[in-house]
Amino acid sequence: MTTSLPSGFDPRAHFQQLYQQDADPWKVRQRWYEQRKRGLLLACLPRQRYRNAFEPACGNGELTAALAQRAERVLASDLSAEAVALTRRRLLREDPGDAARVTIRQQCMPDEWPAGAAFDLIVISEMAYYLDEQALLRLRQCCVAGLADGGTLAMCHWRRPFADRRLNTDSVHTVFDATPGLHRLLRHSEDDFLLDVWSASADSVAQQEGLA
Repeated sequence: MTTSLPSGFDPRAHFQQLYQQDADPWKVRQRWYEQRKRGLLLACLPRQRYRNAFEPACGNGELTAALAQRAERVLASDLSAEAVALTRRRLLREDPGDAARVTIRQQCMPDEWPAGAAFDLIVISEMAYYLDEQALLRLRQCCVAGLADGGTLAMCHWRRPFADRRLNTDSVHTVFDATPGLHRLLRHSEDDFLLDVWSASADSVAQQEGLA
């Protein structure tokens, strides 16, 4: 169910101010909770390597840097210009070799989804619960249309209440779980967060490698 945000709420201005005040507002670099969650997400991806990955809502680039080690090309985007700058600086400073494979753009999802692109990995992390129900359905449509044959869609979201949330995490994932053509490969559920991985292919990892 959608909850109402204050009248005149501007998400672009909100996140821009947030990242200007603190380069790591959720402490994704420091907290073990965030490091562990990131590690679980990466371990749950069914392929060792990807050709073309997309990460909307990249924040300050911690997950982006990890995805760059698993993909030949990564498109990362965020609606905050400050977050885009932080991601770019983080990659250039700490992973200059990977930075050459990453394109970073300022984009608002789902309205500015990259048209015509086909990704074999899409990662939606800590973003979809900011949308209303109609925008969530448009995001789902974009993901399905933008997923290459046999591609992977991963979603990971915080479950606890917070002020800016518009949608319940379980409801968000249920919308994607009911999508024709998407096969859920796994679900990792904790009180704090929910992680789902779907694929355009129903084959398990063992089947992909000819073991089953």
